[in-house]
Amino acid sequence: MKTRAIVHGAVSIVNAIPTGLGAALGIDLTTIVEAELFESNKRELDVEIKLEDEEVEDTVLLEKVVDKLLNIVGEGKAGIHLDIYSNIPIARGLKSSSAVSDAVVLAVSKLLGVRLNLIDAVNLAVDACIEAGVSITGAFDDAVTCMIGGVNITDNYQREILTHWSMDEDLSILISIPEEKKYTRELNVEIFKNIRNLSSRAVTLALNGLIWDAMIINGFIIASALDIDYRPMLAALRKNILACGVSGKGPAIVAVTTPEYEDEVEREFKNFGKTLKAKPNNKIAEVKVLE
Repeated sequence: MKTRAIVHGAVSIVNAIPTGLGAALGIDLTTIVEAELFESNKRELDVEIKLEDEEVEDTVLLEKVVDKLLNIVGEGKAGIHLDIYSNIPIARGLKSSSAVSDAVVLAVSKLLGVRLNLIDAVNLAVDACIEAGVSITGAFDDAVTCMIGGVNITDNYQREILTHWSMDEDLSILISIPEEKKYTRELNVEIFKNIRNLSSRAVTLALNGLIWDAMIINGFIIASALDIDYRPMLAALRKNILACGVSGKGPAIVAVTTPEYEDEVEREFKNFGKTLKAKPNNKIAEVKVLE
């Protein structure tokens, strides 16, 4: 039997690290995971990963997810092969870890006959992210948003969705992607204590529906705290946009605009390197049996 899971990406509205409260918006970048069993006299994970212009050698997160699911079914010996494709750049703050952990949970749980609702699947993925060291809070906001799409504001420590709504899919999202990568394990967590009050104000704005204001404020807060080049933000703010900000821990910069102004924002972003285009995503993740 082979299974396939399709999970979409997300970008930050408010980073959850300073306060434990976070907000994210689903986007239509995609991670696809196919899983199948093979005979083995031990627990064995075989992985093939295809990313656009990226290389991945660390599979600890994938191993954590698979081990947790094998523990649920009480299987000590099993070989699982994963084929992974994603167009989400890694280590840029664009939720690549949340998307792939969600997708592996869905594909492998289906393969093993483990019944999980979407929130159970998210919680398992979050636990794996924490144990693998790819997230500080577990990124419940990101994992939820990758799983169910739309806008989500969450309490990451309580793992509670505070509010959720769908987003206009006609909006245009431009993402400036520097060559530099930022890994969670390299962050100085102490610095986030200094921006807690400002971040709390951004969360309040988001909870009141002012997500674009929240994204801009969060962007400058995170850029200042983590010494991220915010020139793409300044360039975007001179154009016709709804919002812009730093996604996750960066260094990716995101701008949200309408289709008629997409090209002018893209031209600005191209002065700083690679640029991706996306649309908001409201779709729930999919999983099915292929054969």
